[in-house]
Amino acid sequence: MLQQKGTTAVCTKEPTEVHAAPVPGLAEQLSAVVLVVDDDPEIRDLVRWLLEDEGWTVETAADGRDALDQATRARPALIVLDMGLPIMNGEEVARRLHDVYTDPPPIVVVSADGHAGERAARIGAASFLHKPINVDDLARIVRRTLELT
Repeated sequence: MLQQKGTTAVCTKEPTEVHAAPVPGLAEQLSAVVLVVDDDPEIRDLVRWLLEDEGWTVETAADGRDALDQATRARPALIVLDMGLPIMNGEEVARRLHDVYTDPPPIVVVSADGHAGERAARIGAASFLHKPINVDDLARIVRRTLELT
């Protein structure tokens, strides 16, 4: 569970198990880039750590403009997007991605304002999570979303 207390974020997670048998399609999923966008460096780094620990390649952005720049240079397989970003908020990032791509990358909305579900529906996101983030839920959502793409 990722919990934020003041400016400190704490992540607790059970060690992951190593699977001996290959999972069909797993290599393609793990080679895909997940873009993590959050203005809080501790949360951004912890989410990056979690997803890298799960085997994904992760890029990060601290604000909406940087997220849009990265996502338009190279299309990520999935974007974990905080809604409360500086410079350009998450909803604007999603809107502009729909202008750039006929099939934009799936988005997992993350929000601390208690309205993550509403915001996700407004932008057509694949899924959503409320902060504080449960790391097991995040890993499950990312895995499920990438399997569907």
